[in-house]
Amino acid sequence: MFVSYNFGIITEQDFGLSYANRGFQYNDGFFETLIFHEGKIRFLDDHLDRIKRAMQILSLTPLPHLTASFLQTQVLELIRQNNISSETIRIKINIWRKPGGLFTPESEEAEILITVAPQQPFPAVIGQADFYNGLPNRFTPFSFFKGPYALHYVQASIAKKKAGLDELILLDEQENISECLVSNIFWIKNNQVFTPSLETGCIAGIMRLNILRACQMLKVEVWEGNYSRSDLSEAEAVFTSNVTGLRPIWAIGQQIFANNHPLISQLQKLALA
Repeated sequence: MFVSYNFGIITEQDFGLSYANRGFQYNDGFFETLIFHEGKIRFLDDHLDRIKRAMQILSLTPLPHLTASFLQTQVLELIRQNNISSETIRIKINIWRKPGGLFTPESEEAEILITVAPQQPFPAVIGQADFYNGLPNRFTPFSFFKGPYALHYVQASIAKKKAGLDELILLDEQENISECLVSNIFWIKNNQVFTPSLETGCIAGIMRLNILRACQMLKVEVWEGNYSRSDLSEAEAVFTSNVTGLRPIWAIGQQIFANNHPLISQLQKLALA
């Protein structure tokens, strides 16, 4: 396997991390997941904007080569060298601070790792979901991106696996609905769309952003706020969103929802256009 380390393409065997790596030692970094489809990186400008905002808030110096044109070229070369022919390819970008210092870092410079792999298919519909009653989500200046606080996602994923569920819905400290394990959550009622506010600690998802744009284009009213389990129980349809697309949820607990709501298809088509 070939990877891109600090924008140089090397073999996986030649890549290694020092014990002093700050991502490993202090979670001093983050990651971004992107999708390559039909010859281009989907929502690339939106991803780059979130990366730049994350680096700024972590006091990391911008990486000069991290531009749309260079990243597209680099990913194409990684796909070629790894001989990947899948229709949809998953890109992961890890960024962390250069080694040096203990809690107080010695540098604001960053290192970057880019990897590509075939995107495994997902079922079109999420079967059985339920609420996670373990560690809550918490809003912080860092909660809009992925990486620093992943332990509650790991623990929730373990709970999902043990319970034999297809999805778990995470709550914040006030038991407001926040998000799902690897996706944002939306629901439809009276042809209006509802989704938790970013203040619940959910990820500021790139697909979430584009669904909100699609709602504007369709002139569908959107409500972002704090919602309880009972609010969700009044929905006609519930769906999740991440970089792979939109997926309706068939059941939450004992309650069944419509998984063929026409608005979900409209939003999927428009958001991915």
